[in-house]
Amino acid sequence: MKRIVGMGMAVAALALVTGCQDGATTPKPAGTPTTTVGAPGGVQPTGAEQAPVVTKPAGDGTPATAGGGKCVDLKSPVVTAALGKLGANVGGEGFSAQSGTEAKVGSCPALMWVLADTPHGTASSPWHVMLFNQAGYLGTATKKSTSYTSVVGSSDRSVQVQYRWLAASDPSCCPSGGPVVVTLMLGADGHTVTPDRDFPTEVTNPK
Repeated sequence: MKRIVGMGMAVAALALVTGCQDGATTPKPAGTPTTTVGAPGGVQPTGAEQAPVVTKPAGDGTPATAGGGKCVDLKSPVVTAALGKLGANVGGEGFSAQSGTEAKVGSCPALMWVLADTPHGTASSPWHVMLFNQAGYLGTATKKSTSYTSVVGSSDRSVQVQYRWLAASDPSCCPSGGPVVVTLMLGADGHTVTPDRDFPTEVTNPK
């Protein structure tokens, strides 16, 4: 079972809590992982084993990730610093920001995303889904990078991530496993991120 780790809070602890969305308790199946964003001592940040990037939004409420009129500028200092914390991918290079939340400043969602890919990669190369709130970087959807991963939808407080995987006889171009869509929900505290189901073990622990 994998955890989503986010921005440090002085009094938060890595623990199982009830996920909330828009201030209401979100029902979830037994065993569904819920992760409170990071805290000193006991944090296991996703991606690289380092503390997340934490900044502050501009005084006018513009997200820390904003630039060029967009809520998420893929070349913003906050996104660039977060990418640097993912470490090297299988090719030895760092990850690069491929796409992200498209909303414009003035209508920015509470939970934003960036899809990071492998430069010069192939169809099976690893990806990371990076999550941000308006103050900065929360962490990645899964601790380890995953192949055949895409963001298929989002709302103000949620991001839908689709996972696929190779079956035994599949060529690397054409995974037949899945698809499975996991919805990541931002809690009422603005920091806790909760998946609505377990991540497929075929992508988190591939054989």
